[in-house]
Amino acid sequence: MEEIKKIIEIINNSIKEEPENTISSWNIIKDWYDSEVDSYRDIIKNWKDWLSNYQEKLINETKIQNLRIKYTNVSWYFIEISKSQIDKVPDFFVHKQSLVNAYRYITSELKWFEEKLIEWESKLAEREYELFQKIREEILDDFKKIKIVSKKIAFIDFISSMSFVAYENKYIKPEISSSYKLKIKSARHPIIETIEKDFISNDLELDSKKYINIITWPNMWWKSTFLRQSALIILMSHIWSFVPAKEASIPLVDKIFCRVWASDNLYLWQSTFMVEMQEVANILNNSTKNSFVIIDEVGRWTSTYDGMSLAWAILKYNHDKIKAKTLFATHYHELVDESKKLGWVANFSVAVWENDENIVFLRKVIPGSIKKSYWLEVAKLAWISKEVIFEAKSMLKTLEQEHDNSFKQLSFWIVSKPEIKIVEKESEIEKEIKNLDLDNITPIQALAKLNDMKKKLIFSYTC
Repeated sequence: MEEIKKIIEIINNSIKEEPENTISSWNIIKDWYDSEVDSYRDIIKNWKDWLSNYQEKLINETKIQNLRIKYTNVSWYFIEISKSQIDKVPDFFVHKQSLVNAYRYITSELKWFEEKLIEWESKLAEREYELFQKIREEILDDFKKIKIVSKKIAFIDFISSMSFVAYENKYIKPEISSSYKLKIKSARHPIIETIEKDFISNDLELDSKKYINIITWPNMWWKSTFLRQSALIILMSHIWSFVPAKEASIPLVDKIFCRVWASDNLYLWQSTFMVEMQEVANILNNSTKNSFVIIDEVGRWTSTYDGMSLAWAILKYNHDKIKAKTLFATHYHELVDESKKLGWVANFSVAVWENDENIVFLRKVIPGSIKKSYWLEVAKLAWISKEVIFEAKSMLKTLEQEHDNSFKQLSFWIVSKPEIKIVEKESEIEKEIKNLDLDNITPIQALAKLNDMKKKLIFSYTC
């Protein structure tokens, strides 16, 4: 702090501990710093004493005991007398305002006092502002020193805060590497673990052989927690922070993308599904092999077939083209079977224990998938009535019987790509182009000819 010791002394000696919020006020400069400021303040203080003495004088002269001299920002100074004392008001009182239960007056002496007080307060404010400007200019002379010290203080504050949080929450130092592999052992959510007493930690591993994890599990908050804690740990490691885990080997990432929830944007006429698709488009257009992506329930805001088709296409595009390390959570269990066609995908789920009467969500991520979302069980936990649950079960059984199994229901997965039969027509068009008399054709005729050729080409591709 030696670099700015002079500045500290200037501020300590000149500026009040609790100054006014605006520099144009007259309560910024400390007492005894400037003789002119002190003299103005003494005058104003004496004027305040004059006001008190004048009120006492008026009470003695008029015998109106409840006479008061008051002030408002609108009316400034005035004498207020209740209506019951109106017969005692002397002639030199000039009426100023009538209220429900009182009258307000002004006198020539009070008006003179008001003008003088305003004059001295204005002079004091001008002098304080002048001093403030000089102090500011003097400080700005050493601006570079202030900037250097502020950066040092900010860095110390950052490191000490991170150190305190790491110590209090038992974080560990992550290993930052230039390799592609990501490995986190016993990962925890830095916020949720401070609220949830028995927080269950989980492992995560992604590498060049398995860089996409499809996660299927009950529709509970642990899924989102797992996704977000993974992204947070990677982010924390990139800002020099220790992380909530037992071990962590973190590769350098260029970007972190999160498609974790969506809400509509009615102001811009965008539905929830449109907002979601815009987020997905941003991921597909800007992520790279060195990015980390979490996608939670993409395609849930439209019909089952549409949503599942989109989810599959998004998953496959990332797998084939981008190859970003990705956690892809979904309730479309059909994606699990389809993902077997992809070489670098692993399936995970949350451990669930159940019997005929009870079910327990264990919150532990394990290899393998599940084919149930446990919607009805979650609904029970939310205290949905038994009558509604029973009706839902009946409908579920009916649907399962109608569709037999989900794969038969979604036969669109095995639809082959249509073959496009192209009939050779280029030779005719080439002849037309060669026979065109460019020297004797108008622009409109040329456009018409071009449009005719275009129609012939389209027709030939669709035959």
